[in-house]
Amino acid sequence: MGITKVTDMTPLQAHDIVTHGLPVVLAREMMDAYEVIAREALLQAIGVSERTLQRGRDEDRLLDSNATDRLIRLASITEQAIDVLGSKEAAEHWLSTPAIGLDQRRPIDLLQSSEGAELVKTLLIRMDYGVYS
Repeated sequence: MGITKVTDMTPLQAHDIVTHGLPVVLAREMMDAYEVIAREALLQAIGVSERTLQRGRDEDRLLDSNATDRLIRLASITEQAIDVLGSKEAAEHWLSTPAIGLDQRRPIDLLQSSEGAELVKTLLIRMDYGVYS
């Protein structure tokens, strides 16, 4: 597909990936790349259990469309946070720390819904433009 970042996907590409499902092995690899955010918070954000990830040992097993959508949302917002904050470590710290602009909620905890994710994206945009820091 030639896509290196989730934010480079077109809406149609994202739709096709969500309806097809991402491989569980890819989800496991993506989650293993996080070093600061607790695994439990990541599992909750994408709506799967550790058992689901472990059962998906064979290469053909796919996440359902809901978990795939949430995994793409997590990756996209992580990429946006890295762009705004300058590093993966800073982005992970920000995602796992209560934010004043989110009523003292942790951004990672809001990624379970599209509405919460939009709040996080909006705050990152505001931070990027210096409207809120």
